[in-house]
Amino acid sequence: MIRNSDSPLERYFSALESIAASGDGRSVSDIALSCDLPIATAHRLLQNLQHAGLVASTGTKRRDYRLGKRLLRLLHAGSDTAWLTISAQPILDKLANELSETCYLARLVGHEVVSVAWAAPSEGLRGYVVPGHTCAPHIAASAKAILAFQSQELVDRALAGALPKLTAKTKTRRKDIYKDYQSVRDNGYATCWDEMEIGMGAIAVPIPLPEIGTIYSLAAAGLIDRLTRRPVAKTVGLLRATLEPMIRALRNRDPDAESGPQANEPLRVRPPDSGRVGMPSPGKIVTAGR
Repeated sequence: MIRNSDSPLERYFSALESIAASGDGRSVSDIALSCDLPIATAHRLLQNLQHAGLVASTGTKRRDYRLGKRLLRLLHAGSDTAWLTISAQPILDKLANELSETCYLARLVGHEVVSVAWAAPSEGLRGYVVPGHTCAPHIAASAKAILAFQSQELVDRALAGALPKLTAKTKTRRKDIYKDYQSVRDNGYATCWDEMEIGMGAIAVPIPLPEIGTIYSLAAAGLIDRLTRRPVAKTVGLLRATLEPMIRALRNRDPDAESGPQANEPLRVRPPDSGRVGMPSPGKIVTAGR
């Protein structure tokens, strides 16, 4: 493939490739040197990329640059799910058997939340969450666990379509949905009791990825009678205990790369940033769907 190094677009890609290759950030002078550009040109390119959200500055005196949240989210959203099946499936299988419930992983794609992988317990009753299913933004616990931490603009797009009332407990008014999102931020998890289907429930927790934010969620779904035999707090605790290995799997997109600093470095799982959608704070009960 012949590349025109004088093309403005090629210069932007070269700068992004230089930053991506560094792993932990690269200075303007380093980027200029690796891309064979004057420092002033490299600085201008980086300012434009930063304005678009494709790169981010460390904010230190040296002002190293790394890939931005917008680009990292795009890489996740635009990928197929084959690597997810390889990396996340063993974790989901183990969790499903531990909870004796169907467990699944959901991902933000554009302004929609889509289920991407699932596992059922080896014994007992099973529920099915088909990969590729779009999770209703006003019902699905997996969707609300993600949308609660997005911008107001993205939330508005997610809620712009029809919001069907599937049961008497389904919430369709914007102010009620916003309250649910606030509860997710307050409590760190979302639940569903009878909102998608009578007798069915779900519990979901957000998965905060370093430098990317919350574009994944982890959920358990099944009959309410079974889900409530164990205290909700305990189920939430078991889901959260799975976050560290799940985050490691999602960060390491090469399933064979088990060694190396990123695979072995300790992860500190922190709750997602709150306050993205400035709505009134409700009570502590979250109602969402599967």
